[in-house]
Amino acid sequence: MRTQTLLDHFGALLLEWNQIHALSGVKNLAQIQAQIVDSVRVLEFIQSFKTCLDIGSGAGFPGIPLAIACPHARFILVEPNAKKIAFLHHAKALLGLDNVILKRARLQELPPMSVELITSRALMGAQELLKLSAPFLKVGGYFLFYKGSLLKEEIACLPSECFVYGKRVYFYRQKESACVS
Repeated sequence: MRTQTLLDHFGALLLEWNQIHALSGVKNLAQIQAQIVDSVRVLEFIQSFKTCLDIGSGAGFPGIPLAIACPHARFILVEPNAKKIAFLHHAKALLGLDNVILKRARLQELPPMSVELITSRALMGAQELLKLSAPFLKVGGYFLFYKGSLLKEEIACLPSECFVYGKRVYFYRQKESACVS
């Protein structure tokens, strides 16, 4: 299937499941489509990558839309909630996302691994997320956090690390050494 067809199918699946299982706060297809656009908009400015760890995947944002848009990359989606991970397994199977690995776990429970990109959306403060996720990121890899307008209160960041579209702020920082401050 084409990328847009898969993204549309994902949106319809999420709407169907969300009406029964309350996976996210979205109420209609337009809101889901806005979150899909929000998830893949980053492809306009991020570096190419082959591996991605999506922390706190929830109902699949941003991991599933990114996995659809980047079939060449391997995605590891981490979500501790049973009903959300069940939905992710269902979506992965129906959409044929062979590039997605699902882990029902918290970040702190993951075995050691090394990825080129770490994503997270609305999970926890940026400083804590950097600290907890840094051991999983390769040197030279990037953190990509989907944040709101309060980012600068959470962490000091350079203008080159923040991309703003409307109310969404994308925090995109490279891991330059073994230490992250």
